[in-house]
Amino acid sequence: MQIKYPHKGICTLSRYAWRHLDSKKVSDRRIEQWELLRSTGVYEAVCQQITGMSRATYYRYRSRIARGLPLVKKKIPKRLRKPLWTKEEIQHVFNLRRENPTYGKAKIHHILKRDKGFGKSQSTVGRIVSHLKSKGLLTLSLSAPRPKRKRAFQKHAKRWQYGMKGKRLGQMVQVDHMSVSKNQMNSKHFQAWDPTSKFIHAKCYSQATSRHAKKFLEELIEQAPFPIESIQVDGGSEFMRHFEEACEELGIALYVLPPRRPQYNGGVERGNRIFREEFYAKPSFANSLAELNDELTQALRKYNHYRPHHSLNLKTPLEYIHDSYLAEAS
Repeated sequence: MQIKYPHKGICTLSRYAWRHLDSKKVSDRRIEQWELLRSTGVYEAVCQQITGMSRATYYRYRSRIARGLPLVKKKIPKRLRKPLWTKEEIQHVFNLRRENPTYGKAKIHHILKRDKGFGKSQSTVGRIVSHLKSKGLLTLSLSAPRPKRKRAFQKHAKRWQYGMKGKRLGQMVQVDHMSVSKNQMNSKHFQAWDPTSKFIHAKCYSQATSRHAKKFLEELIEQAPFPIESIQVDGGSEFMRHFEEACEELGIALYVLPPRRPQYNGGVERGNRIFREEFYAKPSFANSLAELNDELTQALRKYNHYRPHHSLNLKTPLEYIHDSYLAEAS
């Protein structure tokens, strides 16, 4: 027989909460019970069994209450560690870090040791820098990673939930973009992939902005041979603001994937690879973005009308869509 117990962390948290969060209320209640029992003539041994508080604990608590002290002693060290650096050393670190805001403690320590004969350790330099930051005298390094703000889902977009999949044409269409370079032209390749029919629509733009994403969405609705019901995207800024507003106006549900999870957009990522290998890797005569989009349109026509797919029983995406509508009509 296998016996399962709660996780160790749950037990630790429970003991901590009982000891620190509710200790005062519980102790006050036990003291009141103890005094009430004693007033009725109950022996202290019986009071101890009823209240669960020992005689020594009762008298200790009562003494601390009489002196106006908290029931639980704060376990703070009597002697706290004091800084071991001087004002002159602080000034040296401050001046060097102010002149070179990207330097870390290792570089600052090496320079001060080389030029000023600084005798403190590298860790001490780090503590001095942290001390100056806490006083507001220094800011974060320009190269220091900044914490990213989490997206607040207060508008039309909703958070993607694990297990969400498209069950019919136009549902949970995956949209993404990638940076491409062809004939010394840098552009942003926007692409939409339908998980049911494997249909792809793509377009190149000069920049990956929410306005361009909105234009791509409008073209997708015109070119797709089925209505778009819902879309899933990553958390890129190009799929915010104008793109989100366009989805709301058009009545299209928008779901945003969790960060650093491209595998949940695996279909459109695979489509990006197909166009990298079968379109962008081949020679081209396009010298402008318009000519590149003309060639991309021909590549899309080949993909959707000519290229068979194993997952569709070697049908093309348009053949599968045609057969699906015939099956629904019959």
